[in-house]
Amino acid sequence: VGGGRGSDGRDVGAQISGEPVNAPLCDPEELRTLFLFEQLTDAQLAELCRDGRIETIEPGPVYAEGDPATCFYVLIEGSVVLSKLSGGEDLVVNRTSQRGVYAGAWQAYLGDRVPQTYQGSMRVTAQSRFFVLDADCFASIVREWFPMALHLLEGLFFGNQNTKQVVEQRERLL
Repeated sequence: VGGGRGSDGRDVGAQISGEPVNAPLCDPEELRTLFLFEQLTDAQLAELCRDGRIETIEPGPVYAEGDPATCFYVLIEGSVVLSKLSGGEDLVVNRTSQRGVYAGAWQAYLGDRVPQTYQGSMRVTAQSRFFVLDADCFASIVREWFPMALHLLEGLFFGNQNTKQVVEQRERLL
């Protein structure tokens, strides 16, 4: 039993058997109420609860653009602001309290083919609850449960990257 900081740097308090004392439990039925998980089987929801965790995060920054992308976050309740650096300033790209929105290490399924860093920053504006899954676990689940969707997403991602490079090259030439 002891206190300390989790892998994300936040204080996790006293722990017994690797679980924070008074940690909120993951409820598969609560996950089913989120659009991202509503079509999953009971076994898949149970696996998510076994591999993930519920975190309550106080107002403030959660992660910063460019940091190593270690976690995939799904909002259960609260409010988030997503931003991206533009010209050295933080540009808000989304502000929402919609249940089920996700952010973080969503590109983990691409593995080492892309840098595994956060593509933007996230902060919460009110105490917020999230379902959190470590990036490696998220990538493994996407690969195992959704192989066809994975191929479609990879094609879309890399196709968009190629299109972006061609457009940027043309703009430079003009």
